[in-house]
Order: sequence, then C-alpha cells, then structure tokens
Amino acid sequence: MNRLKAQRPWARAVVFGFSAAAPGCGDDSAAGGGGAGGGTGGTPISDLTELSCPTPGLLPFVTETNAFASDDNAFTAEGSPRSKDEASDTLGVPGGPRANTYVAAEQATPATDQPYDGKKARTGNSAGLSAVALRGEAVSLWTYDPAAQAWLTLGRTDTDDEGAYSIARTGGSTELGRPVYSILEADGSCAEHYEYLLDPGTQVIITDIDGTLTLSDEELFQQISDGAYVPVQMGSAAELVSAWADKGYVIIYMTARPHMFRAETRTWLRDQGFPTGPVLTANALVVDETARTYKASWVSRVLDDFQWDVVAAYGNAQSDIDAYEDGGVPKDITFIVGELAGTSGTVAVENNDYAAHITDFVEPYPDAN
Repeated sequence: MNRLKAQRPWARAVVFGFSAAAPGCGDDSAAGGGGAGGGTGGTPISDLTELSCPTPGLLPFVTETNAFASDDNAFTAEGSPRSKDEASDTLGVPGGPRANTYVAAEQATPATDQPYDGKKARTGNSAGLSAVALRGEAVSLWTYDPAAQAWLTLGRTDTDDEGAYSIARTGGSTELGRPVYSILEADGSCAEHYEYLLDPGTQVIITDIDGTLTLSDEELFQQISDGAYVPVQMGSAAELVSAWADKGYVIIYMTARPHMFRAETRTWLRDQGFPTGPVLTANALVVDETARTYKASWVSRVLDDFQWDVVAAYGNAQSDIDAYEDGGVPKDITFIVGELAGTSGTVAVENNDYAAHITDFVEPYPDAN
C-alpha cells in the first residue's frame, strides 16, 4: 500500500524554532492528513486546541500523509486496536540538567536538550503484555500555541524496525503542562509528550500509582488482560492529587510500570480526573529491588540534580519506602497507604482512603511558593 501524499499548508514562518500550520489552507486537490483525522485542503477541519489521545478523531491540522506505509501495519492497526504507544516526558532545569523518561537509572543526568522519544505499537484487547511494532510509519509532532492561536509542527520522521522514533528538540519551549502530540499520520492516533523544565526550588509532590492511586496492584493485572477494564481508584485519590495541584504543586507520577503501559496510564489518569504531570515509567519490567533502584535514581535526580523540593511522597510498597529513603525524602513526609501504612517510620494513610489526610494535612498546608 502506497502512502497518499498531501501538500502541507504553511501559515507563516518559523516561530520559536517551530513551524505553524493553518488548517484548511492549501491546494483543494490535496488529500487530507491523518486518515480519519485530517481534512482536505480548503475544507474546515476541527477547531480543537487539545487532543484526546490515543484516538482524537478529526484532527485540527493536516499531516503530510494519511495512509499506512504497508499492508502489514494496516492489518495490525485494524486487528489490534489497543494502543501501546510510548511518548517520553522530560524533566529538568532550564539551561541545566534534564532527562527524559528513557534515560537509564545508572546514567548521569544529561545537561543537553532531550529528544522526543517514543514508539508506535498496537496489540489486542486481551494482550496487554505484548506489542506489535508499526514499522516505517510517518510520525509528526504537533502542539498548540495559544498566543499564536495556531498549531505548530515540531518535526517529523519515520519509525524504525522496533516502531521507535526520536525527534530532536529544535529550540523554544512549550507552555508548561501543554502537551506535544506525536501523531501517527496513517490513522491520526496520538500520544502525549510533556516537558517540565522548572527552576531549582520548585515544590513537587511524588506519587506511586499502583496500589497508591489505584485500589491495589490487582487493578493493573485486570487491565492487562482486558483493555476495557477501568482500574478502581484508592479512596479519594484524585481528590488528594487535585488538592495539591490546586495549591500550585507540580505532581510527579512515578511508577514501576514499563514504558509499554504509558498509553493506558495517561488515559486512566486523565479520565479519572487526576491533574496533568510528568509520568515516570521504567525502561524494563522492574520489581522489588530493581524497582527500588529505579525509583531512587529518579528521586535523587529530583532532589540533587534539579534541586526541587519534595513536599510529600506517596506509596504503598516496601520498594516505595526504601526508594524514597534512598533518594533522600524524609520519613515524616513519606505517606504510605495499604498494608504497610505507617511501617518503617513512615506516616500512615488509614482505611485505604485519603479523605482524612486531605483534611488534616493537605488543606492546611501553605500554597506552593
């Protein structure tokens, strides 16, 4: 199957190192981009300024191509609709150390701009532990610029044999908390990259996900075998995290889940009402001691390399307790829920519910600096 080519309509010149594309401008004979997500030249597309990934529907911009590069990929996407896309987040200090979520635990924190790294893959509804790579497919990056009231394109490439892509950061910066979307041009599906470059002294909250924001680790296991299953929240979990975010604290979600669960994780957090924040996932499946090492390395980056201030850290497992201690988080702000609540000198969150903790600790706590 040959790709259908479309002319890319340009609205204006480079802005912040990016290019802005105006929807609905261009040759009327040009094919629309993004499969069902695009629109033909001259035809109004959507007026969205945000996308709901992984299947956003009609896109508000036109991509260069709108068909799969191979019949195999088209067959995979049709028969295995569950997204296993990966899209890195970047954390760090402007002009200083920064790392994206693919940087290894044992690797020194880089001091250079981090690329947008990711992967395009699919699987069946009941096959959450597997992923079929979409090889040789066009991926482009897009973000919405509120000041310009335009969608900007940040780069474009093809996936490799593993379905992976890497697009260099070309300068400028996006508004804090505003996603950069990686678009699989063949079908208009997407995944979100986020960049959190924050000054030293920024106050943050770190939280585990499984058994901490979800009711137990079993919730993920059920979702693995059934892509339609919605994990049950721990009591008042979204209210807890939202209460911190409303006070101006940046939320860092740190999970032992591997990157292949980023699509499910992002979707669940968004749909359950959790505020946006960077999501840290592991380069491989990690458990017990390896989970401790991986999480401790990120806590150390946050505290030592970025010099951010951790105000509270939440978890449920021994690996959380140990990782927070190893990384330098004091025990009196380490809050543990579940069977290990209050062990090893941590502060207990009782009854598998954060409601009392919100009232007693979060609400009286001062707003972020």
